Amino acid sequence: MRILTAVLTIAVGIFVFACSDDAPQPVAVPVSSPSVASVASTPVPQVAVSTPVPDTQVPAAVEEATAASDITPFTNVAPLALKDGFEVSNYRPSAVVFDYDNDGDQDLYVTQHADHSNFLYDNQGDGTFKDVSGDAGVDLTIQNSSGAIACDLNNDGYKDLYVGARGIIGDGLDFRSAEGADTDSRHLQGVIGDRLLVNEGDGAFKDITASALGGEVNLRSASSAACADVNGDGWLDIYVGNAVDEDWFMFDQASHAGHYNVLYLNNRDLTFDEIAKDAGVDGGPIMLRDPDGRPIYYTDPDTGLQYEGYDPSLLDAQGNRVADPSGRTHAVLFFDHDDDRDPDLWVANDGHRPYVFRNDSTPGHVKFTPVAEAMGVDKSGNWMGFAVGDYDGDQDLDLFVTNAGSHLRLFEPQEEPGGDCRYTERFDWGTCLHYLLRNDGSSQVEGVGLIGGFVDVAPQTSVAPSPLMPPRSLDSKRIHPDWEQPTGLSAYDFGYGATFFDYDNDGDQDVYWLGSEGPPGKSSFPAAGRMLRGDGKGSFEDITVRAQMLDILDVDYSVLDADDPSFNPDRQRISSRFHLNGKALAHADLNGDGYLDLVGTNSSGPVWDSLTSSWEPKLGPVFVWMNGGGDNHWISLHLKGRMSIDGTGSNSDAVGARVYLTTGVHTQVQEVRAGSSYLSMDSIELEFGLGDSESVDEIRVLWPSGRDQILEGVDADQVLVITEPDL
Repeated sequence: MRILTAVLTIAVGIFVFACSDDAPQPVAVPVSSPSVASVASTPVPQVAVSTPVPDTQVPAAVEEATAASDITPFTNVAPLALKDGFEVSNYRPSAVVFDYDNDGDQDLYVTQHADHSNFLYDNQGDGTFKDVSGDAGVDLTIQNSSGAIACDLNNDGYKDLYVGARGIIGDGLDFRSAEGADTDSRHLQGVIGDRLLVNEGDGAFKDITASALGGEVNLRSASSAACADVNGDGWLDIYVGNAVDEDWFMFDQASHAGHYNVLYLNNRDLTFDEIAKDAGVDGGPIMLRDPDGRPIYYTDPDTGLQYEGYDPSLLDAQGNRVADPSGRTHAVLFFDHDDDRDPDLWVANDGHRPYVFRNDSTPGHVKFTPVAEAMGVDKSGNWMGFAVGDYDGDQDLDLFVTNAGSHLRLFEPQEEPGGDCRYTERFDWGTCLHYLLRNDGSSQVEGVGLIGGFVDVAPQTSVAPSPLMPPRSLDSKRIHPDWEQPTGLSAYDFGYGATFFDYDNDGDQDVYWLGSEGPPGKSSFPAAGRMLRGDGKGSFEDITVRAQMLDILDVDYSVLDADDPSFNPDRQRISSRFHLNGKALAHADLNGDGYLDLVGTNSSGPVWDSLTSSWEPKLGPVFVWMNGGGDNHWISLHLKGRMSIDGTGSNSDAVGARVYLTTGVHTQVQEVRAGSSYLSMDSIELEFGLGDSESVDEIRVLWPSGRDQILEGVDADQVLVITEPDL
């Protein structure tokens, strides 16, 4: 029953509860009894037992938004464009967009389970993509692939691939069972071990995992990865966020540990040293308190050490210890949040607090300092994805962090301690709601040093709701009486992958996210994606339906007027209950028209068949949403560091470079990042919408090497290659 529970409740681990009376009921797996240490108590609200309001009413406060005619819709072209298949067998499929063959267009890498080939979709330049994974040597059919990242690790001008892997659902084995030298252990290593593939520049990749990583291959369950030059030597390093083996992805128990994360430092010769613990970024202690505010401890029977939220006596099928005393990481992100020109690290954990590590590295010594608590961004939640962008137009980078969303406020709070935010949100140290962290600039804090100033403004951020599919939480009658009704952006639904991008090239950042946990019909999180159009001043409008960006199959968008008598959301499948199981999300200009497109993946797995009252296996569709375009001007910047030219300056991909682009009185800011959100990677090209401006007044580039560069009077509507200047 443990395995069945894991299969049906993977990731957020909140059980499929209350959506249907005839849903199979998960069975909790007993763990050893924890001890409780006394600390200052935290007030707990009184919890009344009741059921959520039925899903029958549309919030009366929802008003008609902007007319549909001003929205140019996207079109999902995946069934036609992905000629060799647009469905995957994988609970956690990646979406990595990069130009693997340097032919000037963006290609796509999507991962699958073991015994299935990963896809490397080569962009044919005619609106179609061809799978070349076998010829390129990136099919990895033995590996149980998950998140991936593409970056140039040897500064030869070609992007290499790091492909993460996860444990096998249902085998009852954690990573320590793969550390032996016997045949079974070696086989398991091949399935759950990460891979490093170097791009040979001729359309093929070579697996260099053994020579590059030696005995430090990551066997823990990888979710997401990111590349950055953490020590400023001009060579990209790799950080891998690990979650936990799927068979122990539970949240109904006080013990909800994860796997330590890893950091591979580039030795500049295609070998790497794993330094996460020494650098201070392998993870952090789990936080879990009982209803009186006391830490819940478990005692190690061998050492007598106590761990909060981690039961060291839990063993796998071969008698090996399960997990580590650390959080379950879903997404990782490098960006310079304190403006000191080095990459800081953000880590989203599911059922735990996020980590924020300030980069305090010096020549010869990589060091990160945890600052999340000092920054006030350390609430426990089901954190899953990141998006970085200047949503309010004040020339600094803000952060959107996805969480379980407002769904759980329709149900009674959870009384039993566990990693589920339905429990932790009862207290001031937990939340299920998304973060929208406004960047208010850096400051010096006594005893801590320089920290970024980020304030969660999601509750007060205005979002004009869609009259066609508003969030359920906007109907106050649906909110459980023990919860407050969420407001603003906090009222919106569950999310995994997320991205900021300027969908209409008006110069303002928009945001899209998708995600659900569980299949349609039996999910506690019926979310089908949200597309919010920004006004550049800090407010948004929900245009998901009118932009035709629902993460739902077979939607009928023919009638999009809520006042039209023929509008029928059930018949047209314009309802969150038809959602798929969204995971990864990435943006790129896939057809070279200057307008950004989106790629989203969905989990495979069992889908509830109401006719047979049974679970039926289904593949997960990949969506390729092509932007309908428009008349606004644009410019895309392709930055090249000098390391690939003369061995000096910044890394070849220019990862970590920051660009300020000015047209008239309007200045935009973006950073080059390799690693974007959950399981995914956006294109590293920087795309700027220019509105009606036919030229750019100034482009200022702050290179990771410390060099600055200014270009003036640049024509719009082009892909501009900018090469780092020499000294």
